[in-house]
Amino acid sequence: MATSLEKMPLPIEQVGLQKVYESETLKDFEVNTLDSQKVKDVYGELKFEKLYDDRPYTFTSLVTSLDGRIAFTDNPEGPVISRENRCDPDGAMSDWWLLNLLRTVSDGVMLGAGTMNAEANYTCHIFDQELEDARIEKGLNPVPWNIITSIDGTDIPFDHRMFNEEEVPLMISTSKTGIDVIEKNIKNPYIIIGPLSTKEDVTDEMITKMKEAKDKVIVIATGDKLPDSKVAFYLLKKFGIDKLLVETPSYMHYLVGEQLMDELFFNYSCLYIGGKALTIGEFGKEFTSVEHPHTRMLSIHAHSDHFFYFRHKLIYNK
Repeated sequence: MATSLEKMPLPIEQVGLQKVYESETLKDFEVNTLDSQKVKDVYGELKFEKLYDDRPYTFTSLVTSLDGRIAFTDNPEGPVISRENRCDPDGAMSDWWLLNLLRTVSDGVMLGAGTMNAEANYTCHIFDQELEDARIEKGLNPVPWNIITSIDGTDIPFDHRMFNEEEVPLMISTSKTGIDVIEKNIKNPYIIIGPLSTKEDVTDEMITKMKEAKDKVIVIATGDKLPDSKVAFYLLKKFGIDKLLVETPSYMHYLVGEQLMDELFFNYSCLYIGGKALTIGEFGKEFTSVEHPHTRMLSIHAHSDHFFYFRHKLIYNK
């Protein structure tokens, strides 16, 4: 049954893309996503390479300027990079539609508390009714799990819309330190899973408890003062999160460093910013000339001469 959550008209003639390039390696990708005519008309077939036994297949979607900036200093909301492309205003709608497509094929969507603090009405639901319908037809929950990631819980706004939206299933991934903070501040019914130190700490009883936690916020605690993403991802996989979209740039960068990120859907809005504007991973650890990941370009789409959509497969240990 379709949700009552807000939707947006995203017609094919506005968001449709032209495929410019496709890697031969995509022919070997075997994990199907949606059987949707709209997806085929707008983007083409979307398949993933494989699924893992011990963690979700992970990907992200970001829009950057041509010089790799993800926000203007004077207006730091990420979507402005898209919206202020005055040579191709509809390119921003294609960027937005692609994010919705990736939400549609995901079992869970990770977002940061910073996004929640910046956008009071933010939820990771699907705004294209046709995509939501395709997801439901495939037997998936109408809304993927919205998973808040926070080091210690102190940055989470517990009065945010996401805590008051019955149709949005919600989790929090935090550290052992975050348990006390969350228990003191959360207003919703909740369950705590953990703290977990290793994958061996995950039990069938925990998974059953998570699956039976109807209308409760599931709080996952791993690590001590910092969450352990490898343990958290193992738990999510055992719970049934096969495909995970990461919508927070800082956490995405961290996952690349941990070799836990599989694909990057990077959309390029052809405007130039320069200066000291925010870049991806600016507050994280940088890679060196000796140790750094590479990517294989899987596909390139274009909305016009001013907006391009790149899909990268990460390559580690080169």
